[in-house]
Amino acid sequence: MPLKHAKTKKWTYIIAVLFTLHTISTIGLMYNQSYLMYGIDLGIVVLFAILIYKMLIVKDSYAINLEQEILNHKETFAELEASRVKLQNIFDSIDVAIWSHNLKTNKLLITSGIEKLYGYPLQAFYDDSELWKKVIHPDDDEIIINRGIAIQSGLITTSEYRIMKPNGEIRWIQDRGIPFLDANKKLVDFNSILIDITERKRAEITIEHMAYYDELTGLPNRNGFMQTIEKQIKEADVQSRNLALLYVDLDRFNVLNDTLGHSFGDLLLQKVAELLKVTVGYNGTVFRRSGDEFLILLNFKEVSEIKQKAEQIIQAFTKPFKLSGQEVFTTPSIGISTYPGNGSDSETLLKRADSALYQAKEKGRNNYQFFTEQRDGKMERRLTLEHGLRRALTNKEFFLVYQPLVHIGNNKILGVEALLRWNKEDEGMISPAEFIPIAEETGMILPIGEWVLREACLQGVHWHKNGFSDLLISVNISVRQLLEEAFIERVECILAETEFPPTSLELEITESTTMQNMEEALPILNSLRAKGIRISVDDFGTGYSSLTYLRQLPVDTLKIDKMFIDDILTDSKAGAIVKTIIDMGHNLDFSVIAEGIESREQIDFLVEQGCVFGQGYHLYKPLHADELQRQLHKNVVMN
Repeated sequence: MPLKHAKTKKWTYIIAVLFTLHTISTIGLMYNQSYLMYGIDLGIVVLFAILIYKMLIVKDSYAINLEQEILNHKETFAELEASRVKLQNIFDSIDVAIWSHNLKTNKLLITSGIEKLYGYPLQAFYDDSELWKKVIHPDDDEIIINRGIAIQSGLITTSEYRIMKPNGEIRWIQDRGIPFLDANKKLVDFNSILIDITERKRAEITIEHMAYYDELTGLPNRNGFMQTIEKQIKEADVQSRNLALLYVDLDRFNVLNDTLGHSFGDLLLQKVAELLKVTVGYNGTVFRRSGDEFLILLNFKEVSEIKQKAEQIIQAFTKPFKLSGQEVFTTPSIGISTYPGNGSDSETLLKRADSALYQAKEKGRNNYQFFTEQRDGKMERRLTLEHGLRRALTNKEFFLVYQPLVHIGNNKILGVEALLRWNKEDEGMISPAEFIPIAEETGMILPIGEWVLREACLQGVHWHKNGFSDLLISVNISVRQLLEEAFIERVECILAETEFPPTSLELEITESTTMQNMEEALPILNSLRAKGIRISVDDFGTGYSSLTYLRQLPVDTLKIDKMFIDDILTDSKAGAIVKTIIDMGHNLDFSVIAEGIESREQIDFLVEQGCVFGQGYHLYKPLHADELQRQLHKNVVMN
């Protein structure tokens, strides 16, 4: 047994000494047979036996300790092996590979995770140490070149590049390279951790696409536009080029959307996006700003090129769009600004193209207009009112006045027309002629119109409870309200909420807009009329095809437009038109009301022609609710 322990050596020395003494005493006994020598010899034997016994015990203890030590080593080895297997399983499951290359010894170590990442067997990378580089996407070669330069300099470098697997699949790899240099700044060892980040990159691409592209049409959105125009402005400066911005808005899109439904509206926007892309072609880029608004960026040398492209766009819209078997027409209005002529930055160009667009709409829509400085002030005014309208309801800046509808023969009141007024917080009273068209264009007329109807019904209930139960309340309704999908239900809810009787409510619609949307409006008007609600046609005589469709409309009242009443005493043609409308209305069993009466002579003419109902400043100006109630006490309401 090897003499490894100090204790074992000590016992061995003792045994050797005792054995030597025993040998000497034995020799002594051979020459001198005395009891003393026998005693010494016997004692030595006993001691020797004891020592042998102790040695055996120590030997057994050592064997036990050695066995325990071997067992501990086995357990430690088993734990290390389990850890190695666990670590290997982790590497295999998380798409991670480790590449270690000692350049001095040319010893290469690669973990098996590389098989899952690259799709090649592990041995293939040992056979060809350049394989990892050969499968990199050609578009990412520059990334690898820059990475190699950084590694040679001793910089820890993280790179992201694409690889092509044997099955053609493209994956994204994140490669973190850790170099080691010697004292001479020479690369001697290199380690790399490779991770598959394909899913993360896909998520990043999706998020970026959502941020810069419109989900519905696939066109770049407002963010994409701002990014592109800033870049093109810089390029235009360097290359001395001109840039044009076309702001395209679809005419009457909101009416189509409300009438046909939002799904049809979405289909129409997709078709428009395709049409604009085809029409613009390679000469520019099309963006969707929001809703039915599109932006187009064009490079040009001569202004005639912009005009030609704008005319091509307008011409392209002359053909109908086919949506689920149904033909739909819409037209574009286009506002144009140019760089550098109309502005030096994107915000100014956008603002001025919007101003030109507003001018195009004012000129009848379906046309294009270039920005002019004279229009800038009007656009500023429009934007101011538009922003104010969005806050007016919340700030309680709206209120109603009521203009009586009168029997002009005896000046008795039969009803009132609710008229909207706006007392703007920082400006005062704004004319309805100025803000109502903006409310209709922006869609704000929908919440505003609902507020007007509810307020008028609540006031009507108050008057009914105060003894004027026959009073008729008339409320103007825009075509956007009328064609809104849930308009009938909204009217029913307001009547139920306020407990105002439907037979005391009259809804006024304008002739021109109703005739333009006859097919959509007719079933809605019939449904309202069936519920007992009266229907009045406002501004009658100003529209087209009125006589053709008038018999189909469920109408109770015709209101002759003020422009005819103004001239009945001086223009024989105006007088003849008024007389014709009165006769026609009576023949169709309609009530006829003359609007805008401003003199006694006009009243005499109307009475002579058989018109007994009227409205105007000569009779009553619009009154606040409390003022009107005082007049109601003076003039008994008629049925």
